Amino acid sequence: MVFFVAIASLSLFPSNYIARLNARYSLVVKEPVFIRQTTIILLSIPVLIAFSIAIMKIGLAPLNKVERIAVMGKFHYVLLTLWPVVLFCYMTVSPRSKMNLSEGILFSSVVTVYFAYCLYMEERDFALISLPLLFWYYKDRPVPVFRMFVGVPIAAILFTALSAGRSSEMDGSGLASFLNQGSNLMVTSNILLWIEQEQNLMWGMSYFAGFVNMITLGAVKLVTPLSIWFSQKYSSAVNDGAFGFSIEGEALINFGLIGIPFLFSIIACFLAWTYKGFLKGTPVATLLTYYSLFYFIYAIRGESLILFKAFMYCMVIFILLVMISQRGRLYFAVQHRF
Repeated sequence: MVFFVAIASLSLFPSNYIARLNARYSLVVKEPVFIRQTTIILLSIPVLIAFSIAIMKIGLAPLNKVERIAVMGKFHYVLLTLWPVVLFCYMTVSPRSKMNLSEGILFSSVVTVYFAYCLYMEERDFALISLPLLFWYYKDRPVPVFRMFVGVPIAAILFTALSAGRSSEMDGSGLASFLNQGSNLMVTSNILLWIEQEQNLMWGMSYFAGFVNMITLGAVKLVTPLSIWFSQKYSSAVNDGAFGFSIEGEALINFGLIGIPFLFSIIACFLAWTYKGFLKGTPVATLLTYYSLFYFIYAIRGESLILFKAFMYCMVIFILLVMISQRGRLYFAVQHRF
C-alpha cells in the first residue's frame, strides 16, 4: 500500500503544469573547456591511485566487500561519494553531440576504469550511473522504443546478477533474487509497526536536520541518521547503517501515511522542473537532472540526508568550477517567465 501511494503520487500529481514556470535568471557557462579539463583530471587520477593501492594491498586475496573496504579506509567512501558529482559536472558542460572521437575515447576509458575499480571492490551501486549516462548520450538524439523495451529488463537482470555470490538472497529463483534487492520491504514494514504501536512521530525533524546538515556541510548534526538509528534498534549486531533506510519510510516516521503523497508530489515537481531545463540545455537544470537520475534512485534505500548532502556537493562543486573558470564571476541570462 505504501509503495502504491508513493508511485501514484509521483505519477498523478500535475507536476508538468508547475514546471512551466521559468526562473527569472539562468546561469551561463562561458568557459566550459576549463571545467571539462579539470573534471576529467579529477575523474581519472584519484581512481587510478585508489585502484593501484587496492591491487597492491589486496591483490587476488579472497576478501569480501567489507574486508576490501576496510583495507582502503575512508578514501574509498570519499571517492564513491564525490566521483559521481564530478562526473555530472563534466557531462553538464560536455554534450555528447559536441564531443570529438578522442574526447569520447578518453571519457569512455575513465568511466570504464571507475567501473572496474567498483567491481574489484564488490560495489554494485555504480551501475546506477548508467542511467544518467544514457540520458546524456541520447540527449540530442531520439531513443528507439524497441531499445527501451529490451534494455530495461536486461538492465534489471544484470543489476541483480551483480549480487551473485554475495549473499543468500541469490540462492533462490531469479524472481526471488530480483525482489530481494535492497531492504525497503523490511524497513518500511518495521516503520509501519512502529506507527501502529503509537510511537512518537518525528514531525519533520529528520528533514530539518538533513537541511541543516546540508547548509553547514555536515558540521551540524541535530539527530542520528535514520539508517544508523534503524540498524541499532532492530539489529544491533550489524554495522551501523547496514540496512540503509527508505525515503517512504522516512515520510512515514515523520508524518504517518499522509507524508507519502506530500513527499512524492514534491519530488514529482522537482523532477519535472529539472527535466524541462534539461531539454532546454540549461546548465543547472541539466546538472540536477543527472543528480536526480542517480541520487533519487540511490536514496530509495536511504533517506533525505543523502539527497540534501549530494545536492550541496553538486551545487558547490559546479559553481566553484564555474567561478574559477570565469575568474570569480558568474554570468546569468534573463529568461522570460512564459
